Amino acid sequence: MAIAVGSRRQLIYVAESTWGTTPATPVCKVLRNTGGNGIQLNRDTLLSNEMRSDRAVADVKQGNKKPALTVPFEFSAESYDDLLESALFGTWTTNVLKQGVTLKSVSIEEGHKDLNQYQVLTGAVVNNLSLSVKVNSIVTGSFALIGKDASAFSGTSIDATPDPAPTTTPFDSYTGSLKEGGNTIAVVTGIDLTLNNNIEQLFTLYNDAPYNIAPGRAQVSGNVSLYFESTSLINKYINDTATSLEFTLQDGAGKSYTFLIPRVKFSGYDKSISENQIVITLPFQGLYDSTEGTALKVTRVIA
Repeated sequence: MAIAVGSRRQLIYVAESTWGTTPATPVCKVLRNTGGNGIQLNRDTLLSNEMRSDRAVADVKQGNKKPALTVPFEFSAESYDDLLESALFGTWTTNVLKQGVTLKSVSIEEGHKDLNQYQVLTGAVVNNLSLSVKVNSIVTGSFALIGKDASAFSGTSIDATPDPAPTTTPFDSYTGSLKEGGNTIAVVTGIDLTLNNNIEQLFTLYNDAPYNIAPGRAQVSGNVSLYFESTSLINKYINDTATSLEFTLQDGAGKSYTFLIPRVKFSGYDKSISENQIVITLPFQGLYDSTEGTALKVTRVIA
């Protein structure tokens, strides 16, 4: 009997017009990913408190559904533009994406093609986005999505012939730049960026699936690490001085993505001291910037 293997697994997705409802005739796209734990239908456990003379547990019920999916990835041009819109609650306008207030959901199907079994997560919205740029590494990240419901497995896909994923090469840490306060920093060893939408699933009586989802404040945060060459950034933390952070990723085909946090305050610093080097790590909090009208701005060049 065949067993499922990760190399035959496939994720496909399609935008929803109504939250939690897969289009009747979906035209899906393949979603590039590096594995993860797949669609998870988490449920609360309702354990009976009835007391019995034999000390046994009388019953257990399944409670609210809290479906979720984490999609780890190697970041590449054009591969994740739809999910970036979902993460920022925004829309690409002239290749610029800013934080907005429009909920954008997708239906995502996880297919185990070697078993011919498929499961669909509906109403999926990006709750958390992370990106990590490290020395001598491919740029990695993940989308953590929460949804409305997850179907039982079926032998039929919602789209047997999805559009293929882009074949753009992943970004790496060799081509690009990092700017602080508009000035390039040459001694950076890493930058991590996180966007947390603080989404809550809302429930009502007589329904085990979420009735709706409610986004909270969009929190942009992360940290930047660099060799100890200057006290400038540490002093900005000490003096509570706002600045900006901007990093650009480029591939060999002329495509690039620039992530701008236009108003940043550092929230601490840490020194890692060894015989050969001292590395400073500064966590930061992104804040709303009235000039840019956002706390996070993404600009793409994909021509």
